[in-house]
Amino acid sequence: MPDRIFRKTKSSVTVSSLFVLTLCWQNSFAKVTETRGQTDSTAFYTIAVPDGWQASDGLVIWNHGYEGYMQKEPEPNPSLGPLETQVLEQGFALAASSFNQTGWAVFNSHIDNQQLYEKFVELYQTPEKIYIQGASMGGIVSLRDLEANLLPPIDGSLLMCGAVGGAENWYNAFDLRMVYEAVCDPVSGGSLPSKKWYEEPSLLSGELKFLDSLSQCVGIFPDQLISPSIADVIRGDEQKERLEKILNLSKISKEFLLIDLGYSVFEMPRLINDPKKLNGLRPFDNTGVDYGDEDINLRIQRSAALPSSRTAFLNNYTPKGEVGSTKIVSIHTSGDDLVKVGNQLTLSQLLPTTSITTAVVVEDKPSHCKFTDSEVIAAWNKLLSWTGGEPQPSATDLQQECMDKGSNPSLCRYDPSFEYAENFISFPRNNRSAVSGDNSFDVISGVLSINPLKLTANNSNYAITLQPQADASPLFTISSVETVQALSSWQHQSTFFSEEALLYLPNLRVTSAGPNSVRYDVYLRYGRLGQDELEVIEFEISPP
Repeated sequence: MPDRIFRKTKSSVTVSSLFVLTLCWQNSFAKVTETRGQTDSTAFYTIAVPDGWQASDGLVIWNHGYEGYMQKEPEPNPSLGPLETQVLEQGFALAASSFNQTGWAVFNSHIDNQQLYEKFVELYQTPEKIYIQGASMGGIVSLRDLEANLLPPIDGSLLMCGAVGGAENWYNAFDLRMVYEAVCDPVSGGSLPSKKWYEEPSLLSGELKFLDSLSQCVGIFPDQLISPSIADVIRGDEQKERLEKILNLSKISKEFLLIDLGYSVFEMPRLINDPKKLNGLRPFDNTGVDYGDEDINLRIQRSAALPSSRTAFLNNYTPKGEVGSTKIVSIHTSGDDLVKVGNQLTLSQLLPTTSITTAVVVEDKPSHCKFTDSEVIAAWNKLLSWTGGEPQPSATDLQQECMDKGSNPSLCRYDPSFEYAENFISFPRNNRSAVSGDNSFDVISGVLSINPLKLTANNSNYAITLQPQADASPLFTISSVETVQALSSWQHQSTFFSEEALLYLPNLRVTSAGPNSVRYDVYLRYGRLGQDELEVIEFEISPP
């Protein structure tokens, strides 16, 4: 069920922002003092400090993963991560923030962690060493911490199954929904609970409709109740064909369809509509995406995104590789189709090889972040050794460390020969299809010529000219319209999105600037200032 997938169990401890709760407990080495409270950003925090801690012992900051739509408010008692016992026994202090947002919390997480650090210094003293650990979404949160320069220089960072490619990971959720709808909408009962991809479905009825859609279209729901092998027997031939098409096009395994599509249906609209995040901006586009299937290309829903919307989203957050002297060990599970293992390659391409060690554990059953304790401890200990002056570890070194310290060799699965896919995004936006037709702007007359232009309302195609209302004016009126023959197959072309009243003109050439001049993607809004007017609202240089 989606609520079980995304829900994180809340603690029964409620902490007011007006006071700090301090607890003491004993581990096998020393007493630990645990302090909880809230920072000025309203984020909750947990700080644990071993008895006798000194500044030279250092501080570790833990960044948690994604909290789903069932958790509307931040966790009042944030956990200290999977390495809590190990870190405290090594003498480090350990601190974690709930962040003041749930879901995709990268908009303000760097500020939350700055205030967490300041609170730690206020309560104790300035640590001489700082490390950051993060898993899943916590991986990109950690990178934003490193790049925001709101914390002192970080000695080392351990990233576990991190979404380190950043905000672009959400394109996989968007494309999965688009593919799923193209395949399943014609099936009786196969439609998803929200008609539009950016609309939030109701909770209970939405979840039931979501599961019913899967059951009717691909028969995936029985997999959650009985064994997958029996579920495959129950599936009808058409359900099997639809399931195979969705999985093959989206490049995910069957084990991840339920959770990945759940993110598409429930989490993506939440991200878009949250007034403290995108506030209604729609950053996802697929106007030039070739999905590799002629039938899907013809039937799939197309969307255009304004450059400003995409920029606002990618700014929250896409890493730049500006991590200073921080040493990073990043580990991933091989079958992860929620946060694809290809994120590792993206991070490696951003950073110098002397700053980053990546390693992958190869698993028999696909998972998101299901490392063994031995694998995680080995990665952490090798990071500490590296920052302590020993040579940079390799994946082979992590495996050897795990084998040396682990009691069972089956708990150590690092594979130094693992090869990454080329891209963690199933349909990279920098590989868009060539534009069909010719769009031009005559500088002298100011006339915009578009041929062909497709209307989403009825799939008709036209040749259109637009006349400017005045010299250098962003306002145009339609001066001529001619019906032209529709293209025989899907093509990337000029499109008028009727519902949004948005005209998308890709690859616009300026007639007086020469054949090899820069071309532009232009976006016009119809009827914003007048019933028959189109206004240029944004433009950007077309990708090569």
